[in-house]
Amino acid sequence: MDIVEITVVGAGPAGLLVSSRLSNAGYKVNIIEEHKNIGAPVSCSGLIGKDFFQNFKDFDFKNSVKNKIDGAKIFLGEDSFELERKGVSYVVDRCLFDQSISKNLNVSLNEKFVSFKRNNEKIIIKTDKRKFSTDLLIGADGPNSKIRSQGFKFYVKKYVGYQVRIKTNLDLDKFVEVHIEKPFFNWIIPEGEGIFRIGTVSDNPKETIEKFIRKNQIKGKQIDVQAGIIPIGRGEIYKDRVFLLGDAACQVKPLTGGGVYYGALASEFLTRSINTYDYASYSQMCDKIIGKEIRRGLLLRKIYENLNEKELKSIFTFIKSKKQELEEYGQFDEHSKTILSLIKDPKILSFTPILLKTYLRNL
Repeated sequence: MDIVEITVVGAGPAGLLVSSRLSNAGYKVNIIEEHKNIGAPVSCSGLIGKDFFQNFKDFDFKNSVKNKIDGAKIFLGEDSFELERKGVSYVVDRCLFDQSISKNLNVSLNEKFVSFKRNNEKIIIKTDKRKFSTDLLIGADGPNSKIRSQGFKFYVKKYVGYQVRIKTNLDLDKFVEVHIEKPFFNWIIPEGEGIFRIGTVSDNPKETIEKFIRKNQIKGKQIDVQAGIIPIGRGEIYKDRVFLLGDAACQVKPLTGGGVYYGALASEFLTRSINTYDYASYSQMCDKIIGKEIRRGLLLRKIYENLNEKELKSIFTFIKSKKQELEEYGQFDEHSKTILSLIKDPKILSFTPILLKTYLRNL
């Protein structure tokens, strides 16, 4: 039997993980990456939940970990509360993190994917450097996926994330700060050695973060700026020998914008579907595990973005009162489990009119 050739477009975590698994399974894998270096430019906060590291122990990420996080301080205006969970997440150097996955993989760097077309037997790939054929195509080419734009039915809304790294003196060592401000939130992440990552997701992110830094009187030396697009949505992820993966498939948490863990899980499902030649099962597995979380997250995002100030404060006060339950049952990556831990309280029924009104505002 001829060896199946697979082309992966995009050398981010999801693309690299599926490439590694498929290469180890004996497939011939071609990886195309438009940038000159793996992991750069950085377009992620670099905060990754412990579930990722527990599920992908066969990769050595030690050199990429900068700090271990033991909880979060959540703010809404002047009100706040603290959640403590030892080792809930890790701060990583995303360049080193991605490069850890790319070991033993042959990646064609600085090569831009242009288009693809199918014939009866092969998929013809065109890049800015060459033209070649492949049996299967995996689009892990990020939030502005060119592969997704070629015939996939998809709903996607894009947000802009922006983060600065600052050398400063803050009383924040193992805790992150989350300052709620629609459409997402602002954050402060302690990287270690006096360096903090301060970021936001907003319509005017640069202006928002400058205002946030001034308001909180944060003074220090700015080291660099990192920015990227966060794609929120859902749609087709498989169509006739072509798969979407990671940000290209909007395998992203709608409430926080994090995508590393969901993309990693999807890479496992995709590997399984290719190994069994049951390509359509990729969509089914993703829908069962990741899709459920994304659907619920999209609904909650719609509600959150349409809350007025009074409604948001009322819900924040309730969540603050559930600190103990959140510390015990809250999940960094599976938000529906966190929500289920809250709705057991009969008081949640008092928010039904608010949630219904908020949802209807967006129809």
